[in-house]
Amino acid sequence: MQTTGPMSMSHESKGETMEEQDVIQLLRRYRHDVLNQLQVVDGYLSMEKLEKARAKLKDYTQQLQEESKLVNLNAPFFALYVFQWDTFHPNFRLTYSIHTKNRDLQYMDSLLVKWCNAIMHSAESKADVSKLYDIHVLIDDNDEDMLQLRWLITGTFADLPALKDMLNNIGQTVKAIEHDNGLLCTADIPCK
Repeated sequence: MQTTGPMSMSHESKGETMEEQDVIQLLRRYRHDVLNQLQVVDGYLSMEKLEKARAKLKDYTQQLQEESKLVNLNAPFFALYVFQWDTFHPNFRLTYSIHTKNRDLQYMDSLLVKWCNAIMHSAESKADVSKLYDIHVLIDDNDEDMLQLRWLITGTFADLPALKDMLNNIGQTVKAIEHDNGLLCTADIPCK
């Protein structure tokens, strides 16, 4: 059985897996991204711009630490969705931050992907394909019993109030408000 949305993973009796070709494609893209990051650092070093090389290396190290936190959430469909983001949403640049303490989100893995798909379907319907948009996703410990997910979407949309209405109709737990140059969507998740 195939999952909904852009994911091409299948369910098997032992758990969730991806098709081999999908895994290879994901690894190719990931390797390409790693090489790009290293080439930028190498370029700064060859031009003897040590401070820029250090800053780029520091940024990349922080990105890898966030990836580690993402994988450790034990939400494999959500992690794979994030890792494949550029393929699914080419004009939406994603950054994310995870501020949790050893949370296991396996119980809501599919719901996270469903919310992301719904939010992105709405955002893309009101976006200008010739423009770039930024999305920052934050997963935060709200308190011991609750996690909060926040999607900050910035950019110029054709009809921001209509987009806000669409996002508020995703489900009773997702709320959207206008924020600076875009929208802030939040969802509170009860912890198990």
